[in-house]
Amino acid sequence: MSSAISYHSNKIQGPDPTISLRQALVQFEGILTDDQKQQYQASTTKPDAASVIAFVAEIDSNKNSTARRCVAPRLHTFLQATQQFSTIVDTFVSSNPQIAALVWGGIKTAILTASNIASYFDKVTSMIMAIGKSCPTYQQFGHLYPGCVGLKRSLCDYYAVIIQICIKIIEISKRTPVTQMLSSILNPFEAEFKRFLDQLDEAVKDIQLQLSFASKKANADAKGLLERESRGNSAFRRHTLKFHKESRSEYAKAEQSRIDSVKRQAAELKSRIRDSLSSIDYDKPWKQASRQRVPSTAEWLRKEPLFLHWKYRWDTDILWCSGTMGVGKTVLMSNVVAHLHASRKPGDIISYYFCSPDYEVSLSARNIFGSLARQLLDAEIEVAENDSLQRLYEGSRDLNTAETIEFLLAHLKDDKKYYIILDGLDECDGSEIQQVARGIAKLCGRAKGFKLLCTGRPGLERQLFRIIQPNCRIAMTERKVESDIDQYIATTLGRCLDEEQLKLGDPKLIMKISNALHDGSNGMFLWTRLLIEELCAQGSDNDILAVLNHLPRGLSEIFDRKLHRVRSGTTAKDAIATLQFCGVVKRSLTVMEYQEALSLSPGQTSLDSQKFPNDMNKVMRNCCGLVSVDEEDSTVHYVHHSVKQHLFSIKHWLSNEFDMERLNRHLGLLCMTYLDFTTFRRQVAKVTEGSNTPITPIQLGITPIYRSRNDTSRMAMKLLSHRQHLQHLSARELERKSRKLFKDLEPSRLDMDLLNRDFQFLGYARSCWIHHVTDLDPELDYQMWKFFSRCVDGDVILAHRPWESTDQTDDERNDIPRAIQWLLAHGHFTLFLYYARNQSDILTEKAKLEILKNSRIQDRGRFTELIIQQIDNSLEIRKYALFNAAREGDIASVDALFRAGVIVNALVDNRTALQGAAERALQAAAGGGHLAVVERLLEAKAKVNSITSMEGRTAIQAAAGGGHLAVVERLLMADAKVNTPINREGSTALQAAAEGGHLEVVERLLEAKANVNAAASGLTGRAALQAAAEGGHVEVVEILLEAKADVNAASPGGYTALEAAAAGGHLEVVERLLEEEAIVNAASIGLTGRRALQAAAVGGYLEVVERLLEAKADVNTPISGDRYTVLQLAAMGGYTEVVERLKQAGAV
Repeated sequence: MSSAISYHSNKIQGPDPTISLRQALVQFEGILTDDQKQQYQASTTKPDAASVIAFVAEIDSNKNSTARRCVAPRLHTFLQATQQFSTIVDTFVSSNPQIAALVWGGIKTAILTASNIASYFDKVTSMIMAIGKSCPTYQQFGHLYPGCVGLKRSLCDYYAVIIQICIKIIEISKRTPVTQMLSSILNPFEAEFKRFLDQLDEAVKDIQLQLSFASKKANADAKGLLERESRGNSAFRRHTLKFHKESRSEYAKAEQSRIDSVKRQAAELKSRIRDSLSSIDYDKPWKQASRQRVPSTAEWLRKEPLFLHWKYRWDTDILWCSGTMGVGKTVLMSNVVAHLHASRKPGDIISYYFCSPDYEVSLSARNIFGSLARQLLDAEIEVAENDSLQRLYEGSRDLNTAETIEFLLAHLKDDKKYYIILDGLDECDGSEIQQVARGIAKLCGRAKGFKLLCTGRPGLERQLFRIIQPNCRIAMTERKVESDIDQYIATTLGRCLDEEQLKLGDPKLIMKISNALHDGSNGMFLWTRLLIEELCAQGSDNDILAVLNHLPRGLSEIFDRKLHRVRSGTTAKDAIATLQFCGVVKRSLTVMEYQEALSLSPGQTSLDSQKFPNDMNKVMRNCCGLVSVDEEDSTVHYVHHSVKQHLFSIKHWLSNEFDMERLNRHLGLLCMTYLDFTTFRRQVAKVTEGSNTPITPIQLGITPIYRSRNDTSRMAMKLLSHRQHLQHLSARELERKSRKLFKDLEPSRLDMDLLNRDFQFLGYARSCWIHHVTDLDPELDYQMWKFFSRCVDGDVILAHRPWESTDQTDDERNDIPRAIQWLLAHGHFTLFLYYARNQSDILTEKAKLEILKNSRIQDRGRFTELIIQQIDNSLEIRKYALFNAAREGDIASVDALFRAGVIVNALVDNRTALQGAAERALQAAAGGGHLAVVERLLEAKAKVNSITSMEGRTAIQAAAGGGHLAVVERLLMADAKVNTPINREGSTALQAAAEGGHLEVVERLLEAKANVNAAASGLTGRAALQAAAEGGHVEVVEILLEAKADVNAASPGGYTALEAAAAGGHLEVVERLLEEEAIVNAASIGLTGRRALQAAAVGGYLEVVERLLEAKADVNTPISGDRYTVLQLAAMGGYTEVVERLKQAGAV
């Protein structure tokens, strides 16, 4: 019989808030066997942030466990919260600074003990996962616990119950197998732990109340400090007879309040620094990937020599791991993260980022580098104090991508080794990948201690590594993953049989299934997973054999098969809608949110539960494996990002039902419909008629915005005034007493819980409606436009208008309306249109300039057009509007601006932090290839040969770079000069055209006497032949050679045409240049000092290497500025065939 202490008896009062926790720890140690005590003592260390993944990795690699799935994701959330608690608990009392280590050791010991009993362990990990959902986090209590004994005690009481659960886990694990079997029948697992879980619920409620007290106390203390400081001035002292008697005690109180305030402010600053860098939950995608892994798979990479080389060397290295879609790259990387944590050494700092297609903001370069910076600098942020903390805070505010990278570099330490794992960059837009590429090159400019591992599909490499090349390359081939596929098939089939998802008449059929999966997978885990689901859905052995005899040849075919099954299913309508919504939601919805969303229709006036799908599990099953439900938070996701790509981007028999723009607007309409339910409006009416209900509407209790600020303050002040009588009560007694105090102010917790449960979709509809209606046409979507206008006007009171938030951000400007700042940041055309039509006074001069200068590329055309339609635009507004209209090719707007009076040659500053230059409208139009606009500007006397700045370009240079032959012709007719000298880092018209491979433009410029051998500018510049060779444009190379281009000329950076072609693997160009007697051993004079052979070998281009060796390339010439021979560089890149060929040629 357990000697567990009840929650209420745990509430021992006294100056030491840790008493209940220390008593539980003593009791825990008392029940351990000698072996368990040894394990406990070995585990008793204070954990840091990396300890969590290190421990769950240890669990999953435990060979004694026979679990069919990895449990790391189940344990992670709870253990992370526990680690956060451990960072502060030792500060609660000075007499026992080892509590954190003891708590961590106790939890580890209990989990490790349970892991030896497979069936029991599965239930334990499920319970721990459920506990983690409500576990108090540092974000909640970190800045409030200083000076709040009640909160400290509540936290310790919570973890005292956790230790009691650990005791129970240990006790059950000691039972014999027979006793365990009998216990499971007579006293099921849920019953064994019920009272502990009930106690945890009470403890969580207590913590929530204490958090409320602590927040109000912090505000009261801050106010008190100001008052004491005021009373302490000299004028006050002269009029206070008792000052000297009272000053000592007041000073002591003030000093303690000041200390607590400083601690709270420091904790708040640390949270702000972290959130300024990134608020992305980088752990969730890692957990989702880890959940897909089966034990003993995704371990092959850690044995690869190149991986070991990358991992252990001190020098900065980039490892590129490529693989086709569905081959298991993300799962592999999730295990690499676990491995690095489990094997980390002092001084190792590990960060990771998994781009999530489900969460659009995670695909921006700013959030990628911000999250990495937050992880890599977390330890430094945690220990910072006083001036150093303030400097971190000031330095981390309002950073763009480039500034975030500079901030990170400025705080990296020379004695640390930094690991970065990047996965899923394929899902980012091309512009974001370019920013990531620049950032990678900047970070890897460090000579020591920076280790970057990137994964992606083969096509990503060329985009990602344009500036800096990987040192090592590993391809995820079918041969490398073969054993993993076999293990995955065996484990997954075994689990399906255990859980009776797969039912067979003839047991021998399992061998045919296994063999067919092995033979047909071609190394693709995704294909295997989807086909196993297909087999499980069959009703007979004959049906299974039919599937095996006609295996789908690829992902598209299997997706189409599943869509046919979805359409013929018993819940086809709801399943199709789930697949549709899953592709357009702004955050992943839970199953319960889908249940309400699927019941909605335009024009509906109230929530009708009779329209709810009765069995959401059946709806999810009828999606036929195309979606999965996260077991931790019940959110619904596509099983792989390729599902969304197939549904919305590839032509298939249901394509008409997957129009993304239409579905996006439809979901927005449903959100607005939901928010306008009469149920909600009636409650608003009750409040406006004088109801004392402080939570509008329908006592929602889900967000603070609808709670009256006066009422909230009154409630908190009532609690604070009774704190002496309340602080020693149990959670249940405290709640009951609080309800009596609030009897006319607040509804019962039960009422709020019921209301929240009854309106699951409300939170999503309220916060996301605005993001689904970014592009409405009032004429085509008249009813939706009226709905939208009502939501913006405030008529639909529940519709959240984020620009009206009372929280001011650090980068917010006071001279531009908040609505304009918000719509500009989010590219919200519909909101801009609303204000332009209905509240044009908000479009001030500064607001218009801000929109014209800083609107996103995809928005600026329409935004400019709307601004042009406004009256009383200044010359400055018209100047920027002309530039934007010319750049977008909007001839109608250009004509309108000329009628309004605009200066055609006005200079516009188009520079940003990353690129661009001051330009005029003609250059912008020419660069975009907009012939009609160019014609109109030339008619208006635009200067055809003007150049605007050191980074600028002439109109013909802009047109040539874009390959716009017709524009080039027109500019030549207007006497454009083809050999205008180039400025810093610029290109002549011919160089720009050659770089882009624009053959016809090159020919026309040569006809116009363009200088074929004009020197390149800057270190990165290229002469025309070098630019064409680098791009592999063999026809352009031919025409330039015919025009007598110097085949051996070198760029200012020492780059020859032959080296450029070899570095890109362009064999035809190499052949042609050698025919023209290009010097094969010409030495580059740049920083790398590479020759053509070395450039080809580093890129792994075997055929080019062969051709250069035939041309007598010197295989052993040293590379100046590099520590490695060409043979070593090829080996580090993983190019075994190149290595062999170089050895045959005598390379050493």
